[in-house]
Amino acid sequence: MQVHALALQVHALALQVHALTLQVDALALQVHALTLQVHALALQVDALTLQVDALAFLPNSGDKLQTII
Repeated sequence: MQVHALALQVHALALQVHALTLQVDALALQVHALTLQVHALALQVDALTLQVDALAFLPNSGDKLQTII
């Protein structure tokens, strides 16, 4: 009977470890999602920078650049 109780305790601990592993995996996925969002924002900033740079080459770009800024 003691062996069976010990086996159940070991199994319960294994389930707790598995649950913690799943929580860590979930947190890692959240961090990855946030990293992708940051990269997407950085790409948007790059795109806006390129648009502003392109305006500098247009005739009378000073007026247009002032309205953007």
